[in-house]
Amino acid sequence: MLGALLGGLAVWLGWLRPAAGWAAALVGTLAWWSGGMGTALALLLFVLLGSLAARANPRSRDREGRAASQVLANGLPAGLGGVLLGPTFFYGAVAAALADTLASELGARAPWAWRPGRGRVPSGTNAAVSPSGTLALVLGAGLMALLFGGRHGGAVFVAGVFGAVLDTLTGPFEERLRWWTNDVNNAVATTAAGLLACMLT
Repeated sequence: MLGALLGGLAVWLGWLRPAAGWAAALVGTLAWWSGGMGTALALLLFVLLGSLAARANPRSRDREGRAASQVLANGLPAGLGGVLLGPTFFYGAVAAALADTLASELGARAPWAWRPGRGRVPSGTNAAVSPSGTLALVLGAGLMALLFGGRHGGAVFVAGVFGAVLDTLTGPFEERLRWWTNDVNNAVATTAAGLLACMLT
């Protein structure tokens, strides 16, 4: 019930596209099962900050809200892993999702970016990094760890940074492998982050 309410609220506020409401309801329910109010609030914070960052980026594809596939790619691994392995997995995965989202959206507004193997490239280029994007990445992981990590805050922070960096390193696969989409990339990165958070606790 709470998941449906959160999903409906996110759609009403414009954070998600209408068709993504059911996906948000599913992820919200799993978030609640993972750790109750804490994990539900962490998910809500991710959606809020990710939406605000997207709206601050004129070139973002998510200015009109996230699609169902994006919700599932970022939230389903965290939710399922949280139910099976505990809330630390959930927080680590969501920390990575938040760090990557903030780095992508805010980094796209940087004057320039750098991509391994290519050198200097226009900001917003896939798998590229920028000073502002890197700072946003660290702050996103740190915020999630500070607010929700508790005694495992260090593990959540490291996992969040790791997952976001992994997302960048595997980004070029989106151009080389037809089936490796951005959603697949996000799901792999958040899953790896959640597993690392559990390993570090």
